[in-house]
Amino acid sequence: DGDHDRSVFTVVGHGEALAAGLEALAATSVELIDIHAGHGVHPRGGALDVLPVVGLDGASSRDAAHALVERLAAYLGGELRVPTVAYGQQRDGSMLANASFTGAVRRGGPATVAERITSGELELLAGPRAPHPTAGVTIVGVRDVLVAFNVDLATDNLDIVRAIAASIRANAATNDALPGIRALGFLLDSRGIAQVSTNIERPSYIGPAKVLDTIVRLAAEHEVEVVQAELVGLAPGTTIAPLRYACTRLGVPLSAASQPSLDAAVGLLRG
Repeated sequence: DGDHDRSVFTVVGHGEALAAGLEALAATSVELIDIHAGHGVHPRGGALDVLPVVGLDGASSRDAAHALVERLAAYLGGELRVPTVAYGQQRDGSMLANASFTGAVRRGGPATVAERITSGELELLAGPRAPHPTAGVTIVGVRDVLVAFNVDLATDNLDIVRAIAASIRANAATNDALPGIRALGFLLDSRGIAQVSTNIERPSYIGPAKVLDTIVRLAAEHEVEVVQAELVGLAPGTTIAPLRYACTRLGVPLSAASQPSLDAAVGLLRG
């Protein structure tokens, strides 16, 4: 959307069709997007900002995910001349020390990322060490399923949403910290409201329903109303029913409430 100046695509597939489709997406992004022309509120470092690959069927699927990451990195770095930086899980399942999540890589913007590549702090998978002049840097890696979940608040006070986001982060020194949650606070100028934007990294443990409950309570402490909740992309089916119930109980509309679950999409693929 215009406020974020960002699009999210969840692509479910396997084999050559998936790889070729993602390469086509990468090529089109590099051709059409100039990151210096963007003015969205969401942090970014590249035209194709982050390309995570998620294996859904155990160890063999994780191996295939890593193989796909290597192919995509080689294509981006070689054919498209876009530096590709590793993040997320290594083949042994451990997390990259300085790049366990996208924010850790993106910190400081493309120029700083280039310096960190040169110093060896970040792992360059393929491509030049300097950012592409218009497409920047792409972050590529394997990760587990996460849920992208946004909550809109009826306020234009950025301090309030930033305070709420800071309170619920996994690393917050508060009683409201939620395990596996990363959160940012934004203003959505086109709508005159604010948003707490979250990534839920352990949705089987803390799902969007719990996140919504907590944000509604914290917003009430600031005398602010929650006006909408939004799932971005496909979420596991086990998280959707509790979220719908929480939205009904709290009187919060759920955007894209009828979209299929990740499980349903995978089921369609398998026939």
